[in-house]
Formats: sequence, C-alpha cells, structure tokens
Amino acid sequence: MSACLPLSSILCCPRAVDCLVEKVLVDNSDLSEETKEYVSLISDALTQVVITAGPKGVMFSNETPKTNRDVRTEDVNLGWAKSGSEWNDWKQKKVKQIKHTITDNWSTVIVGEDDFFSKYSCIEKLTGVAMRNRFLLPLEDSLHYFESNKVASRVMTDLKCNEGQAQPTSYNTDFNMLTDESFSRIFFQGIGCPLIAKQEQVSDSWFGPHVVDMPIQHLPARKLFKPYGARIHFDANQKVTAIYDYVEKAIFKPGQQGWEDAKMHAKVTAFTLLTAREHLVWSHLTVSNDTSRESTIHLPPSHPIRRLLTVFTYRATEVNLEAFDTLVPRTSLLHRSCALTWPGMKSLFDMAYTGCSAYKPFPERKVTSAVQKMVDSGTFAYVSEGNEYYEIVRSFVRDWLSKAGNEVTDSFATNFYYAMKEASKGQAYTLPSMDEPDAMVNLLSTIIFTVTGYHEIMGHVVDYTILPTRAGFRIGKKSVGGIQTQIDLQSFLNTTMISASTSKRMPKLIAEFPNYIGAGGAPEWEKDVWGTYQTALKRQSAKVQAADQKRSVEFKYFDPSRFECSISV
Repeated sequence: MSACLPLSSILCCPRAVDCLVEKVLVDNSDLSEETKEYVSLISDALTQVVITAGPKGVMFSNETPKTNRDVRTEDVNLGWAKSGSEWNDWKQKKVKQIKHTITDNWSTVIVGEDDFFSKYSCIEKLTGVAMRNRFLLPLEDSLHYFESNKVASRVMTDLKCNEGQAQPTSYNTDFNMLTDESFSRIFFQGIGCPLIAKQEQVSDSWFGPHVVDMPIQHLPARKLFKPYGARIHFDANQKVTAIYDYVEKAIFKPGQQGWEDAKMHAKVTAFTLLTAREHLVWSHLTVSNDTSRESTIHLPPSHPIRRLLTVFTYRATEVNLEAFDTLVPRTSLLHRSCALTWPGMKSLFDMAYTGCSAYKPFPERKVTSAVQKMVDSGTFAYVSEGNEYYEIVRSFVRDWLSKAGNEVTDSFATNFYYAMKEASKGQAYTLPSMDEPDAMVNLLSTIIFTVTGYHEIMGHVVDYTILPTRAGFRIGKKSVGGIQTQIDLQSFLNTTMISASTSKRMPKLIAEFPNYIGAGGAPEWEKDVWGTYQTALKRQSAKVQAADQKRSVEFKYFDPSRFECSISV
C-alpha cells in the first residue's frame, strides 16, 4: 500500500486511515514483533498513532527542558504595547480568545497564545482538527489485555513509554496498589487525599469513621464497559474495611470473593473522578486558565500583580490548550480511555464545574473531627503540610503586595479581581467581594498554591498508570470477557500517553529567576521579597523531608523542592 493516499480517498473512507496507520506506524516501525502484535489488536486508529509516535515526541521535547532563566521580563507583553519609555507606559491591545462550550453550565475561554510561546502553526491546527474529527478517526472500542504485568512492562519499554522514558520517574516507593495497605495509601497519602478531606461528616458505621463516597453510577457507560460508582470505608487506622459497589449493588469486605474486583473498581472510579474534576477542570481549566487569561487581559506587564503571577502562569496557556485538546473534546484521549458515553462525559464535566471549590482558600476547607484527629496526630500530612505551605505562600503574597503600594488596589487590579470573580460564578464557591478582608491576598495565594503544590499531588500520576493492575480509567464488563482486576490494552496505552504528557516539566519553583525577578527595569524590592520566599520554601522542604523519614508511610508530594513554578499537563 502506498503511504501517499490522496486526501480525498482518506476523507471518503475512514478505514483507509486505519489501514494507513497500521502500515506506516506498525509494520515500518522499529518495534518488536511482540509489541506490533499487541498494537495491532487495537481497532482504534488514534490510539495506534498516539502510542507509536507520541512517546518519542515527548522524549524529544524533554531533551531541552525550560529553566528559570527562560523567564524574562522583556518577553512579557501579550495584550499590551509600549506607549512610552517609562516602566508603566503601556497601551492595551486586543487578545485572541478561544471559547469552548462543553456543557449547559460550563464553557471556558482560553487565550490563543501567551508570552512564552507563539501562536499555533497551520500544521498544528490541522493536526488538532484531524485528531478531533470523528469521521476520520472514529472512536472504536476493543477489549484486549496484556498477558501479564511483565509483558506489559516489556512492551511499554519497547514503545519508549515506560517510567523514566516518556513517562516521568516516580519519587514514591513500595506503592503497588494491590495490597489492602497500598490501596488505602491512595486515599491517605496519595491522589485520593482530597476525597478523604472533603468528607462532610464522621461515619457512625462499624466499618470505621472515614468514607469516600463516589455515587456516579448514573453516568452512562459504553456497551463494553462497567459504569463507575463506589463507596469506600476506612477505619481509624487508615485501613480499608469495606467497599460498596454501586453497580453490583453489593458490599465487599477484605478476604471475601470479589474483594480484589471491588478494589479495582474503586480505584478506577476514584482515578477517573479525580482526573476529570480536581486535576483537569479545577486545576487546569479553572484556576490556571482563568488566571493566565484575566491577568493578560486586565493587567499591564509592569503591574505588580501581573509581575507576581507571571512566574506562576509561565507557559500556562500552552499547557492548558494541550490539556483541553487532549482530554476534553468528544473522542479525545480521555474519552477514548474511559468508560463513558459522550453524554456521560458531559455530565461528569458539568458536575466537576458546578461543584468546583478550587478558589476556596485551602486552610478554610473544613474537615471532620476524625480527619482533624489525624492532622493533630501527624498522620494526615495532606492537610497539615498543605496548610503550612499555603501560609508560606500567603506571607509571600502579603509581602509582595505591601511593597507594591497603591497599585494593588488600582483600576487594573480591581478589573482583574472582578473578572476572576465573574469567572467563578456558577461554582460551589464564588469569590467574595474585593472589599472583604484579604480578598486579593487569598485569591493570589490560592492561585499560587493550586498551580504549584496542589497540582503536584494531582498531576504526579505515574504510580497509577505504570502497570495495568495499578489503576486507570475503565474496567470491561464481565459479560463481554472483561477482566475485573486489569485495565484493558487500549485504555492502558492511551492512559500511559496522558501520563507521559506530565513529564513535560516547567522550571522548578525553588530558583532565582534572575532574568525576571527585579530584572529588565523591574523594581529592586522584588529580589528581596522573592529571596525571603525562597528561604521559606527551602526551610519547609527540609522540614517535610525530615518528617517523611519518620513516617510509617511516605508522603512526598508537598515538598517544595518538587514543585514547578507553573502548571504542567
């Protein structure tokens, strides 16, 4: 078959795309026969494209990572043009904005470029359009499995998509998620911590005081896959005691028949919910995206609030555009990876948006007495170390605003704040009036906390995606041969590529940023304030590392030495 089929032939015959993909990306690749065999089992053309071509692209982009020296004062001018020779001489310009309406309640507007990357090229735009074209690349589900974890790891290494290749290297240890203890760790020392922290009341069940309830079984799933929905019970010692499967309408206890199936179902439900809600909608497309958009539109580059936020929104528009294109549209990688129909995806996104409390200051997020007991005893670092880091950020913001003077309440600042407040309408937590005490301080602190520390725990997901028995986005139905303790081949491969995208790192937060902070005509006081912040971050990092040495179960996520300055995928 020729690799030069005319475009008209491809447009008229979607199967021609499949044939072309199989020929060019499988037969002509340098993959092993074993890997080719597994990839050829997949009927979905986009999955084949992504898993064979994507990892090398990720690795190539990571060969020259961005550093703090790449953030330069002279590069910051989007939305504005110099109107004179003075520091504050700027004239506002029109900025291209891309609006996406996803559900009846949720639409998002993303700026078409940012200060640190150019507009999408024509080729990039056409590629994105093709990937979202349901005629050229229809969603085609299949249900195949790796023979074992050993085979899965070998194939992923061949595809260059294993840990330390396209996927990032984990800093966690002994986290297999298979034993009951390791399963429980997901929720007390892992990505599931927010689900424990948001529990509204202490359970009086004999199963224990802690409950993670995820009643999303009403979301419609595609015909090959099991719907989501689970309630997990834990005792006071952070050990799982029971799981209620909303789909099976049955409760399972440790050691009983079906227990391992129930754990996998609960992991998949939690991982899917947290990825779509806390990670994608809340962190990327709400906090980070709102901030990069509104600061660009309303704040001139020399304004002290934009100066503050620029480091924390570095390349955020590029990242959030990629996150949107990869994870949100119909037939996106997330849709292809998970169990839901498109109406089900829209319902999940709608729930995520209307339930969003991302702008609520972290220390103000109330916890139950049972959770507070863990915090007081030093066994729930998500809250204790999260609060400590938030206060470090808040002190930094207060110091910065204090040095900035009256500009932090001028018309530019006011317009920025109320644009952010307007963006939060329709969510579970709406920003208060700017006249409220510490309103601006809390907003800026929450932004910085979210895109650095909070995103670290939500975005460091390689532990969950590295093997098909860990976690993932869906389980096949038993009635069609679905293995209940393993993610199917197609979903697993797509999920590893989503995980691989998180290896595209932003500059580390603990750094001088010598070409930006106090540079290029910026006020000298920036260096002093930034230096004080850096000292506090280093002190907190040492404290977290010392505490982690004494913990029975590690919790490394809130170590500031691991934080990036801005949100990565």
